[in-house]
Amino acid sequence: MLWCRWTVLLVLCICPLARLTSSPCPPGCCCLRPGFLVLCESLGLRSLPRSVPLTTSVLSVARNQLCNVDHLLWPFSGLQELSLSQNLLARFPRGLPPSLESLLLQENRITYITSGALRQLGNLTRLDLEDNRIRAIQPGALRGLNKLQVLRLKGNKLTNLPVNLPPSLTYLDLSENCISALDLPSLSSLVNLQVLKINSNCLRSVPESAFDSLPRLRSVDLTDNLWACECDILYLYRWLLSGRLKMATDLVCTEPVHLAQRLLLNLSVMAICPRVLTPNDLYSALERKLAVKPTAQSSYGDLGDLLQKISRQTTVGLVSEVQDFPKTRLLHYSLETLTYEECLSLNKTQSVSPAHLKTTTSLPEEDQKCRENITARYAQSNTTSAEGTRSLLSTNRDGLLSTLNPQPLSQQDSAVIIALLTALCVLVALLMAAVLVVLKKVLLRQQRVAPLEVGSGR
Repeated sequence: MLWCRWTVLLVLCICPLARLTSSPCPPGCCCLRPGFLVLCESLGLRSLPRSVPLTTSVLSVARNQLCNVDHLLWPFSGLQELSLSQNLLARFPRGLPPSLESLLLQENRITYITSGALRQLGNLTRLDLEDNRIRAIQPGALRGLNKLQVLRLKGNKLTNLPVNLPPSLTYLDLSENCISALDLPSLSSLVNLQVLKINSNCLRSVPESAFDSLPRLRSVDLTDNLWACECDILYLYRWLLSGRLKMATDLVCTEPVHLAQRLLLNLSVMAICPRVLTPNDLYSALERKLAVKPTAQSSYGDLGDLLQKISRQTTVGLVSEVQDFPKTRLLHYSLETLTYEECLSLNKTQSVSPAHLKTTTSLPEEDQKCRENITARYAQSNTTSAEGTRSLLSTNRDGLLSTLNPQPLSQQDSAVIIALLTALCVLVALLMAAVLVVLKKVLLRQQRVAPLEVGSGR
């Protein structure tokens, strides 16, 4: 009888422990594998369920009314995936278990990320903070996340690119924020980045060489920004034309006013940056690189030496020669898109007409007047060789180097020469006909006189 009592007592003590180790599913939750995956979503919860097994690896309490979960999840030492999305959290939760690999916090009310908020989460590979109210991320807040690969910050109120981003990132979504500039040091550290989304922000331009330090980058989304289609955007323009990445190319200009609502890639380089190829800039750059010192007594022989030096360079080489003056780019493909109408419109807005980009063969009258105006404008230039260099450099539209050699006669000059030669031939023919007529008359006259002389001698 005593043995039976001890047996009943032992059963009563073991049953609660057995109940705990059997990992029951909390009321209203879904547990496909009790003790491993627990989903307690859309239950109107204001606090975490108390009966969630401590051995849970995947836990979701999304779409509830949780306001604070600080330190409540620390005992879940094996928790790997946690979803707290679509709740009422006003700050980043504290005391999360360091075993976490995926943390979803989208659609909460988080406004600030402190430097120590993620200090213990070194195993994170995915962090989702979409659609919160984040205005700032303290420097160093993401520094210790050496395994983080996916970071989503879409739909917040960030005005700058977060600093000290982990180099392990492969996917970065910063769309729908208020970012107005890309921080080069932050970007240059992302050597493993493959996808970058920064659409729907306030970017006006992209700094020079912004993407050059990202060797694995394969997709960039830059649409719906406040693009100012001016000289500062030429780097991005060249990147879009290169076609090396999968990029959205339908970028729409918002400034200046005369280019608003136009696609960036539908514009020419001269329309974006009218001063990109002014004669003064070209000549000064070539003069510095070739060490030419023109004087008033410079001859065309000296100019020929200069042109011979220039002709040895390829078009790409010439591009690199003139890249040292600020905000001025000479792109080997830039002149192919310039039309005559654009030349005329630019002539009205520039002090020096860009009509020098058209060829001299078969020029319309308006273009000839344009060139005459340029020649008259520079008639008082300091040196003869400088004027010759400018006029020769201004005769190419398709390639600068091919037209630096002496130009052949134009069609108009050839027509004049042919007309003169024809008139000369006609005059010679008439003169020869006249000479023949005179000779014929002389011969006839002699034939008439000769018989008379013979008769008188008898």
